[in-house]
Amino acid sequence: MRWKLFRRKMGVSAPRVAVRAQLPFALRALLFFVSAAVAAAAGVAIYEYGRQFAGPDRRELVAQIDRLESQLREARAERDRFQAVATAFESQMKVERAAQEQLARQVAALEAETAKLREDLSFFESLLPAPANAKGVLIRSFRLQPDGEPNQMRYRLLVQQSGKPERDFTGAVELQVSFLHNGRAFTLQIPDPTGKVPPAIIALSFRHYQRVEGTFSLPPGAIARSVLVRILAANGQMQTQQSFPITS
Repeated sequence: MRWKLFRRKMGVSAPRVAVRAQLPFALRALLFFVSAAVAAAAGVAIYEYGRQFAGPDRRELVAQIDRLESQLREARAERDRFQAVATAFESQMKVERAAQEQLARQVAALEAETAKLREDLSFFESLLPAPANAKGVLIRSFRLQPDGEPNQMRYRLLVQQSGKPERDFTGAVELQVSFLHNGRAFTLQIPDPTGKVPPAIIALSFRHYQRVEGTFSLPPGAIARSVLVRILAANGQMQTQQSFPITS
């Protein structure tokens, strides 16, 4: 009987036996401590991660973002105010500049009118009584000066009938301008003998006096020396002539 039991235990049909080695207590304690430390670290990491998105730090970040957005709104509002002030100043400057330009134009117009009045005064001063022995048409005043544009000259002439005229005088004016150009002397006839200048520009028709004004051009670099003024009647007969030197 014992032999059978021994063979059964040692044979193929014998039950399986597992042999396990038991770990020392110190090693088991160390493993437990390491596991606990890892779990604690994982918990702390999860906690900190959650704090960043849902904890007190998030509230601080949101508050800081709100403050920055508020400062940004204030900066934009201040910028808009400054821009509005700058626009207003620019508009005011444009208005003042326009007013200055208008005043400058008015001043220029007044200066031109003053010069015209001075010329009128000079012409009227020429309307003093003619000498007692004077007869017919007289040349009372003549002026020649640059007209502002290069080589262009403007002339002004005042003619008068002496005594107490009973009828109007009709006729024309001829100008003979002597000038120097490139060291040589030349003569310019006005009106142009070729008919390019209409005679009506210097026609005369008056009872007491008449002012004649016009322009002509000289060659570039030319210098006017004298002007011979002739007064012709309607029939072509010369009434009077007078030469006026031109001083530079």
